[in-house]
Amino acid sequence: MKYWKIIQFTAAAVVLTAMTACSNNDDPIQENQTRHEIHFTSNLTGMDVDVTRAYGNFTNYSMNQVFWVWADMYDDMEQETTTYFNAWQLTVSSNTSKFSTNSAKMFPAYNTLSFYTLHGNFSEDLVEEAGENLGTTWPDMLTHTVKTTQMSDADYQVSDLVYAINRNTVPTADPVNLVFKHLMAQVEVALIPGNGLTADNLTSAQSAARATVEIMNVKTKVEFRPNKEAEMDTYAKRELMLSNASEVDTIVISTVPTDDKDKPLCGAAVVVPQQVNGKFIHISYLGYDTYVSVSNLRLKSGYRYRFNVTVDRIGGEYSITPVTVEEWTAEPSNRVAELE
Repeated sequence: MKYWKIIQFTAAAVVLTAMTACSNNDDPIQENQTRHEIHFTSNLTGMDVDVTRAYGNFTNYSMNQVFWVWADMYDDMEQETTTYFNAWQLTVSSNTSKFSTNSAKMFPAYNTLSFYTLHGNFSEDLVEEAGENLGTTWPDMLTHTVKTTQMSDADYQVSDLVYAINRNTVPTADPVNLVFKHLMAQVEVALIPGNGLTADNLTSAQSAARATVEIMNVKTKVEFRPNKEAEMDTYAKRELMLSNASEVDTIVISTVPTDDKDKPLCGAAVVVPQQVNGKFIHISYLGYDTYVSVSNLRLKSGYRYRFNVTVDRIGGEYSITPVTVEEWTAEPSNRVAELE
């Protein structure tokens, strides 16, 4: 009987030793699991630098534009979500899809991350997480302001408010693709020289007919409440995060003539989504102030509104005719109708 107990104990010890060996063999794999550095690419940065504000369908941010990203981690074992890092600054480093950063951050070994990325002209100061500095926590509300002078691409880009959500991203060596949605509207104005005028007349500093273009009676400030659970596939869903927060103002934009209303060339401005009435576009040339008026025009989040304006000089009369209004973000079921 004693002999059997000794044999039984020895067998158990062998099994326990084997299990321990297996466990010990697994541990180094867990400890040495490859952790990938986090990189980002974007649908708003890239090599297509010719498609800019001046062509009416702005897609690319230029060098030095700043974005901010936050990340949450989902622990599958604990089944809970925690903050992985707070505000991390991303800067467009060149005319490629890459961003530069002030520090490196790594994916966790196993758990997934959700990224929330913003770009805007915010009144609030955002502080980057670095070392013991935890950085700006996820904001309940940010105040975004569009520039009242949008003559340069830089001013135009600063005025744009965009947001991207990348949920449940697994650790990867590949760049995470940030797909941004425009939360503002875009108003485009193309000047078509009519009888007695040329494109050079409307733009040359030496011309008496040199034109200036303004967007009138629009709110230029908006309160933005970023929502991690937001869906942004329609303008209505995007606008749930926005509320107007200013009196009306005027935005000066570039004077861009074209010889064909079907060409993309135009001036453009980023505008807060809102409803506008009355005098909307002001064009001054040859000492005359002329206006395009609208009636209950709804400027929707993510849409662009194209005005092809014919500028005539016939027998001392000056006329401006709005032609078309089109969308910025493709939503086929919710197209913007032409102005009458």
